[in-house]
Amino acid sequence: MPSVLRNAEHDHRWLTALRLTGRLGGFIALVFFSLAQAGCKGEANKPVALLCSADAPRVRRAVSAIEAGLAPGGVEAAFLAEQGRDGKETVRRLQARRPALFVVLGTPALLLLAAAEKRTPVVFALVADPYFTGVADDPRRPDLHRALVTGLASPPPVAAALEQGARLLGSKAWGLLYDPQDGAAVEVAERFTTETRRLGLTPLLETGRDAASDQAALQRLLSRGAKVLYLPPAATASRYAGAVLALGRARQVIVVNSHPETAGKGALLTVALDYRRLGEETAALAKRILAGENPGRIPITESTPLIMEVDETLLNYWSGYPAPRRQ
Repeated sequence: MPSVLRNAEHDHRWLTALRLTGRLGGFIALVFFSLAQAGCKGEANKPVALLCSADAPRVRRAVSAIEAGLAPGGVEAAFLAEQGRDGKETVRRLQARRPALFVVLGTPALLLLAAAEKRTPVVFALVADPYFTGVADDPRRPDLHRALVTGLASPPPVAAALEQGARLLGSKAWGLLYDPQDGAAVEVAERFTTETRRLGLTPLLETGRDAASDQAALQRLLSRGAKVLYLPPAATASRYAGAVLALGRARQVIVVNSHPETAGKGALLTVALDYRRLGEETAALAKRILAGENPGRIPITESTPLIMEVDETLLNYWSGYPAPRRQ
């Protein structure tokens, strides 16, 4: 066979083999792409597990915002029983669902989940001090934390309430009643003492452990000269919140309220965390991780969105007490 014909036949076979190889490669790529798409859809269809420390109105506001922000992916919410009973069983039940992500609200829930979960990403919120929980060690380095965990730190708005109150009311003696058996209340009391002294205010503190001792403690605060009573953002403050607001309505004392579940007339100033806004911010952070961002590279962020309200009637009444009324 002439060399020209042999070369032409060789080229034809080579081109045919090349076309077949290209088609096979394309087919293999299509198969891998389809499998990858199926895997992504499987991850997207996994629920987000939401573990909450308490079933309270403020937490429900955050949960509602998280559910709205993560729709339509689906959120399965669970609340820890009172005093942590059945908490480990609740965590195991959520882990069995193999969620794409855990969202944790509150310090008790974070402590419980952080000890049990080592594989699934975790976003936390409604936690005053995450450095106490073991997920991070140094508040000066919020970028250094456990690889699969990140979130929002939301300390109680004690400083903001005192600062706003001092601007409106001047230098007065501030009273605080708290339950020494409530860890959150003790933390607030420590912040209250530090911040009042920083602002040049006089701190007066009393403790109560039940309804009867609460009433006695309130009377002691008034007897000691408290001109402002501060309602702290602690669960046990709900025991005496109604009595404090009643004193405010009767104009026996100025009330500054940071308790997120205490409503009604009586507080001259309200400075409380905005739990719906915190829920929206938590959902936005969760969506970043669901989209593939590495939680280990997202620093822990402090977030304290606030609701501030002033009762103008009470402000006008108290603006001249004890100094002469402003002109």
